Amino acid sequence: MNENVVQIGVALVIVNLVAWGGFTMLQDDDTNEIIKYITETVYEQEELAIANVTVNLDYNGAEVNATANTNITTVQYNVTVIGDNSAFNATLEAGKGNFQVTFSWHPSFGVFIEEIDGIAGGCAYWQLLHNGESSMVGASTLLLAEGDSITWNYNTDYC
Repeated sequence: MNENVVQIGVALVIVNLVAWGGFTMLQDDDTNEIIKYITETVYEQEELAIANVTVNLDYNGAEVNATANTNITTVQYNVTVIGDNSAFNATLEAGKGNFQVTFSWHPSFGVFIEEIDGIAGGCAYWQLLHNGESSMVGASTLLLAEGDSITWNYNTDYC
């Protein structure tokens, strides 16, 4: 056999062995990274917030103007919120296929509900009640727990 062919063959074997060693070394690093990711990201995460809550709409006489729940004074929806257990998310979940929610975002205080089921504010507004009491925080800040209820009451006290 030609001496050059033997040298090329030996060089190819050496290159392959070096490449294979580097590959297996990288594999070990990748495996360690995967284990680290699973341990830190998957198993050490906080529990995902899940809550079964009730969303009520009290049209307070404005139900004749509703687009979906026309002439129904109060409506109740049981929803499950997953991940985002805010009153705002619960309201959006209740609205899916049932009624429309129009809102705006304000950096200083979060979400402002402008309209529910075609009924807008004006001198009246949609007041948020949490477990029967007036909420001290807005819908995007109010976090709900299992069994909580919120009520959107169409408040006309200032009209």
